[in-house]
Amino acid sequence: MKTIMIIADGIGGRPTDLDGETCLQVADTPEINDLLARRGAGGLLDPINNGVRPGSDTAHLSLFGYDPYEYYTGRGVFEAAGIGMDLTENDVCFRTNFATIDSDGNIADRRAGRISEGQDELEKALEELRSERFPEVEVRFKRSTEHRGALCLRGPELGGNVSPTDPHELGIPIPESSGQDEKSEKTASVLNDVTRQAREILSDHPINEQREKEDKLPANAILSRGSAKYPNLPSIEERYEVTSSVIAAGALYIGVARVAGMEFKPVEGATGTVDSNILNKAKMAVNELEGGKDLVFVHFKGADNASHDHDPEAKAKYIEKVDDTIGWLKKNLDWEKTHISFAGDHSSPVQYGDHVADPVPAMIAGPNVRRDQLKTFDEYSCMGGGLGRFSGNLLPMTLSYSNELPKFGA
Repeated sequence: MKTIMIIADGIGGRPTDLDGETCLQVADTPEINDLLARRGAGGLLDPINNGVRPGSDTAHLSLFGYDPYEYYTGRGVFEAAGIGMDLTENDVCFRTNFATIDSDGNIADRRAGRISEGQDELEKALEELRSERFPEVEVRFKRSTEHRGALCLRGPELGGNVSPTDPHELGIPIPESSGQDEKSEKTASVLNDVTRQAREILSDHPINEQREKEDKLPANAILSRGSAKYPNLPSIEERYEVTSSVIAAGALYIGVARVAGMEFKPVEGATGTVDSNILNKAKMAVNELEGGKDLVFVHFKGADNASHDHDPEAKAKYIEKVDDTIGWLKKNLDWEKTHISFAGDHSSPVQYGDHVADPVPAMIAGPNVRRDQLKTFDEYSCMGGGLGRFSGNLLPMTLSYSNELPKFGA
């Protein structure tokens, strides 16, 4: 048996989306509806638990079958893993932004004008970062897309319970980091040293001198947040005895899957936006299954982007793009031995523009699924589905239909 788990990020909504209906209700989704009606069962999914407002990182851990209250250490480690940094249990990782500090020493822009060029040169300059007080700690920085990046500190006796140097405010100086315990105080001290050094290195960098000449905001500082130790996470293969791949564009989703032991497969044209070539993701998923993988996790991001932008029309249009992709998969999967699950990782109503605790519609389809009476896939129809209302664990539920789930007990 083969398994595909597809997560359409932020697909869930509220009747405030579009004239009393959700974007999923408004979108034309004949392929998704047909998949549910002919091959599957639906339900409502609380990504973590009823009444818990999920982050994307904690939601995906929960959907993979890991209790986020046990395994979640912070977002930084997933961001670092997602952009290809080699990590060990001795690392503490942070999400970072290139930022602009004004002449008074205050934060003028947290994203350095969403810098889009010159980041490679800035990354190379930051190879000089060191901790003078704790020279045994290795400091590594890697840039991601635009202003984003990751900072990893590697060394003995480091703790991950430190405060951020990114205050999410403008007009104030970069705050000092502090730790909640002795090991974390060491981490905070190193982070403060590195933050000061980064300002010194970046302030006079030729890239920033040129940006100022062009009336662009200089990327003359880095702000750090989301501190995280590497989690003691058993791999997907250890836990479920399957081989697996991840097909995604966003660093966070790649990172969660990589930490869980999935092999990342890059796809041409995958951008993590509404313009992403998600059909190529579907084609890669089929290739991976035909090439021997037991499980492929596919992530679609665009609906969540449109939600954050308060754009219901764009969200509905993207959902229709997902529907077209599901239609292609229906024609190209071996339905005698394939099971597919499809859901969101959280609801993102467009009026609110962020994650909420509302459950999301979910379905599982394939030859071993007991079909229910649902004909349409949306937040209302799935209230009456055969899967009922459940919390997390979408992956192990799907694997169980593929007869891949190890037995618990004798």
